[in-house]
Amino acid sequence: MTRVQRSIAGFALCVSLPWSLATTTRQAEQPDPLLDDHLLITWYGNPRSTRMGILGEVSGAERAEGLRRQAAAYQRVTPKRVLPAYHVVAVVAQCTAGADGKWRRRETADVIQRMLDEARANGFKLVLDIQPGRSTVADEVAALGAFLAEPDVYLALDPEFTMKSCDVPGRTIGQLRAADVNIAIEALETMIHTARLPRKVLILHQFTLAMLPDKHEIRASRLVDVVLDMDGFGSQSLKRSTYRAIMRQGSLAYAGIKLFYRQDTQLFTPEEVMALTPTPSVVIYQ
Repeated sequence: MTRVQRSIAGFALCVSLPWSLATTTRQAEQPDPLLDDHLLITWYGNPRSTRMGILGEVSGAERAEGLRRQAAAYQRVTPKRVLPAYHVVAVVAQCTAGADGKWRRRETADVIQRMLDEARANGFKLVLDIQPGRSTVADEVAALGAFLAEPDVYLALDPEFTMKSCDVPGRTIGQLRAADVNIAIEALETMIHTARLPRKVLILHQFTLAMLPDKHEIRASRLVDVVLDMDGFGSQSLKRSTYRAIMRQGSLAYAGIKLFYRQDTQLFTPEEVMALTPTPSVVIYQ
């Protein structure tokens, strides 16, 4: 059994512990909220693809320096400490079923480890993004358990690519239920408690109201900063109205926004981003 397999097996055992056992000993171990005084700036994509986002369009020193420059542009307009992060789509929805019929591809441990090593070499964080296809959030979080148990690795979930049993990624906009989000929150909380990790971030993408239909049932967390990220590209006016609509439907502990270098019309400046209400605590560039 490899180190990664042992870590995943250990994580699976951790998440099966009774929730009451975790909460009874956690009261004195609550790490301070990260996003109260930090702003997370991420570059999104997959290193194998030049089409999924900026993260795969450049590599090596050019990638690290580009993200560093983007993060520095925000440090000039916010009193918070800016944290750059690589945002890797680690579970990629597919338009074909695949051998297991799950309509998703799991990125290899070697690729994820290389991105984590590169992030650490540059003082960045790492976000692992899950597009479940017809798999489940629980299974995909467990499969990434060895990496999510690292202190500098965060999680994102994408409802757009969370499919029902008869839906196909890319043809239908999916939905993510609060129960699945709460499973992810509990899994992260258990990791934090068991391994005495620092606070983690969980990002949820949304650009239509139907993507998170029971968002009000997503529970609060004392150990995880839960972020509602306004996804989707378009003009500034469209993005502002979408941002207002999804936050009005139901905000979470922290707000975020995704910007598209190529598809957005008149890309928001850092000053314009930080003038949004609520003020974003996470800014994702695709």
